[in-house]
Amino acid sequence: MTRFCAPLLAGSILILAAAAPVAAQEKTYRSADAITGKTLRLGIYANVSKDCVAGPLPEIKVVTSPKNGALQVKDGKVKPGTLARCPKLEVPVQGVFYESNAKFTGVDEVAYEVKHTDGKVQSFTLKINVAPAAKPAAKPGAKPGAIDL
Repeated sequence: MTRFCAPLLAGSILILAAAAPVAAQEKTYRSADAITGKTLRLGIYANVSKDCVAGPLPEIKVVTSPKNGALQVKDGKVKPGTLARCPKLEVPVQGVFYESNAKFTGVDEVAYEVKHTDGKVQSFTLKINVAPAAKPAAKPGAKPGAIDL
């Protein structure tokens, strides 16, 4: 089976091919930028064979929960055509998502592991830089401090 994952790559997919069962552990350390109160996709993970058959999804385990937000693992599907070598396949995936607390800004950290069906474990540790949401732009011609009724 071939696994694919896309840690921190919005709209992209990284293909990983498994030649033989291994019990190796891969560690990845990254940083990411988030906006207060907005959901950030950290990665998507799936399992697809060379002949374009979806296999069992990997097991995702949260190792370190964020102190100033929430980490969620959600099941879903990516649209046909997302995986170039299987253009008609709608791939079942698991996504890992982070969202900060409503008023938090600063640095948060999360860690999770992805255990694939061949026994390989990928560990991800992410420092997430959370910036405040942009303030809405003032309307043209509005007076400072004026309230628009």
